[in-house]
Amino acid sequence: MEPQKITVPTRVNPYAVPPDQQGWRGLSLDGVNAKRRTYTILWNEQVLVMALLTFPGERSVRHSHESGELTVNFSDALHPTVGYTPGGLLHAGQPPAAETESSGLESEILAAATTPLLRGLLERLLEEQHSLRRTVQEMQARPPGPHIALDILFPPFKTTINDPAYREPRTIIGPWFD
Repeated sequence: MEPQKITVPTRVNPYAVPPDQQGWRGLSLDGVNAKRRTYTILWNEQVLVMALLTFPGERSVRHSHESGELTVNFSDALHPTVGYTPGGLLHAGQPPAAETESSGLESEILAAATTPLLRGLLERLLEEQHSLRRTVQEMQARPPGPHIALDILFPPFKTTINDPAYREPRTIIGPWFD
């Protein structure tokens, strides 16, 4: 897929873009529901616009853009929000694990485990509890239902994926399909 000429007027139905402008993000992630449908709406030397369609339970991937990102989000037709994330700032996806007030209690629980089997079980239970807490927070953040985001990037269209679900960080230039 090549950038379009900036001198050509463009109107696009995201669902009717050619197959080489459609893709998925997150298909390569094991054990993570991050299969967001993506469409390259417009790409020329001055702007890259991608539409992303997500459904409840799909998770985003932590990433940054060298030039920043302007995003228009639609949780429903009447309530769009617009946001800007500065260049180089990691956003979306799961933030790195942070120390919480409960981490002291969790350390005590794990220290009290008398066998490796019990310790492993407690670690799994605590991780499931963290996962459930994240799911509840995500559900409270926006109404349930399909979500559409328009991501607008500026040159050099460089995205760095830095998410714990990926084996190592990677960089993509141009539309990001996974």
